[in-house]
Amino acid sequence: MTGRQDQAAAYEQLYTAAARMLWSQENPTWRRKEQHPRFGWPPERCAAWQALENCLLAADAEQPKAGEPSDPARHLITRRAPGGEDRPLGFQEALDEWITRLDADQGYLVDEQLQPGACVMTSAIRHWLTAFALRELAFRMAPGRPPVTIGPGAAKLSAMAHEAANALRTPLDITAPTPHTPGTEPWITSTPRPVSDLPDLSARLEELRAVAWRAAEAVPTTDELKATVDFTVMMEASVAASDVLTLLQGRPAPAWREFLDGIDPAHHLAWGAYTDNEQRRRPESLRAEADKWAEALADDPTPWTLTKYQDPPARHMGAEVVVLSSTRAAVFAELLDELAARLRPGMHTGRIHYSAYDLCHFIDHRFRRELGEHIGL
Repeated sequence: MTGRQDQAAAYEQLYTAAARMLWSQENPTWRRKEQHPRFGWPPERCAAWQALENCLLAADAEQPKAGEPSDPARHLITRRAPGGEDRPLGFQEALDEWITRLDADQGYLVDEQLQPGACVMTSAIRHWLTAFALRELAFRMAPGRPPVTIGPGAAKLSAMAHEAANALRTPLDITAPTPHTPGTEPWITSTPRPVSDLPDLSARLEELRAVAWRAAEAVPTTDELKATVDFTVMMEASVAASDVLTLLQGRPAPAWREFLDGIDPAHHLAWGAYTDNEQRRRPESLRAEADKWAEALADDPTPWTLTKYQDPPARHMGAEVVVLSSTRAAVFAELLDELAARLRPGMHTGRIHYSAYDLCHFIDHRFRRELGEHIGL
């Protein structure tokens, strides 16, 4: 390897480890302007993490250009920019659009009754399966995640996720913004931009080393967290911080740790596991997850809409029917489309850029949890 290739490899390794540290905290605690004196973070730690976040965001931060192919590591791959402009749709731009649509949603009730054409009805089991799948999407798009090429065992789950998306759109005659036909997306690049092409790579690496050291050093160790019963820092974030410091000291450490040991995201769920006969948790294969979907949905009705006004069903644990507004059903479908595309066999995704952080947080901590409220999750 040349000196520049060595620098690129070191940069990528540290970028992954640093992004994983921030992602492992689960919530952007460090962004809070006002911290509780007892339960908040010290100002020095907040400042160090904000500096690290800004450094990660600055890497490869060029705005998408017209005619440029979509890079799965930096853009959505099932949609292009809105308004007819032929350019990629970046993670932050996609998030802003979805939030705007959801905030403007008028719902589906008129005089406390369900309005025909304004909602989609679906079974609780279908809703539970597909809503939980959004966590898989968030974990696959987690900032810093290393490159992966999806294996052949994902074909069935990819197809079923896309079928579930279409099923949400069909009752309301909604068409996909960019129809997803597996294997025919000419706008998706198969060759991610190499880190070695970044300008001023040497200076970027030194800056990342400096800010990552300060951010990781500000995190209590796992022993300190246990001794002080400190719940403001996630244990996983402390482990990740230790890995960052170990790497910076020139010693071997994993830059990325999966949710469960043994997970290979090319063949397994990135989020999820099963328990074997010896009560050990094992990675769940993508093929096995698809078989579970097929069994659960074999006799399940597809989503439908109403032809006349009626009272809404109760929202409680054990409810058999879930109601979604047309806006939320459309957003839900678009997210399932993205999962389906990212699970297509042969799909290659490079190292996920840190700009995915807020989008992933929205998918898993806002939208998925909102959908889960319908069935008491």
